[in-house]
Amino acid sequence: MTELVTRHIPANFGRSRSHDAPPVPFFVDWLSLHQTHVQELPIINAGVIQKTDVGGEIVWRTTAASKVEGSHETSVQVRCDGHTVTFSGNVSRFGRPDNLFGFDLAACLRRVNQILARLGLPPFTMGLKFERLVKTQAGLVSKTCWTGCQITRIDLTANFETGSLANARAYMEWLATQQNGSRMKVGTHADGETVDWGRGSRRLYAKCYLKSAEIKKHGGPAEVAAYCEEVGLIRFELTIKATQLHSMNCAYLGGFDMNVIEGLFDQKRAVLTQAAHTVDDLENLPRPLRCTARDWLAGDNLAARFSDRTFRRHRAALLPYGIDIAVKRNVIEFKPRVRVIEVRAASVPCWYDLPRLAA
Repeated sequence: MTELVTRHIPANFGRSRSHDAPPVPFFVDWLSLHQTHVQELPIINAGVIQKTDVGGEIVWRTTAASKVEGSHETSVQVRCDGHTVTFSGNVSRFGRPDNLFGFDLAACLRRVNQILARLGLPPFTMGLKFERLVKTQAGLVSKTCWTGCQITRIDLTANFETGSLANARAYMEWLATQQNGSRMKVGTHADGETVDWGRGSRRLYAKCYLKSAEIKKHGGPAEVAAYCEEVGLIRFELTIKATQLHSMNCAYLGGFDMNVIEGLFDQKRAVLTQAAHTVDDLENLPRPLRCTARDWLAGDNLAARFSDRTFRRHRAALLPYGIDIAVKRNVIEFKPRVRVIEVRAASVPCWYDLPRLAA
């Protein structure tokens, strides 16, 4: 039994197995994890939450996670019922004044395990692989499973520069018109500083926002906020939830494949470059689609003008070009030409402090 709980995480875990560097560097923000252990462990929680029916009978009962506080007003959630340890929180942010740049998965797991050690809890581990028979419509089939830690949520993040704060704001306005796949509907926040896709989804949620505004909102370092404004820094985040992780066979730490996760991240962040269109780009469209695209850019209500069948046909034809006519355009002034904004991956500035160990 000892081997099941002591197979630790290698230093290079969670990095791409490819010899080529990933096209866009990203780091991990949030992690939600749990693991069941054989030995007795300390009870850690913040009290009991229960629901009763009208007769006073308990319908369900659970324990609340305990808040573990770090420096700079940061915290994570930890719970242990005596055998199962649960962790949830923004690991890259914990104990730091900001998380403009963060850590890869292996480093985040080391930080998590440092927090658990302070509480007298064992570390999250890889576990061992085993086969289990699962009943399906086709009969019994063998399914690969793992002991050890399970992942129920992982957030991946990457930073991009647009050149200036004015460029970043203009870019966010354009991004608000872009779909990120047929099942991830675009949405905007009232402040105009955040665009998201897949709100409420049980699988994936993505968002892009102005990092300088977020740092100021949470009282982050003024010099970091000023740097973000100077370079026009925007942040893209992808939340991968439990349902999606299971479907990708990445729900167990032992079976986690960063190449698969990396591919999904690249696929979803492609919305950032598909939005790089100017009106001149429309010249490459077939004439009927070009007219439709120009009318949509001008703010026309195409759903009211076209028949439902024509509208769906034009929408399907324009989606590969990064244009979704189902997204309403709030046009104040239509300009036939717009400036081109170059979006490039941001690199860590030489003055930025990225600690090696948890604070």
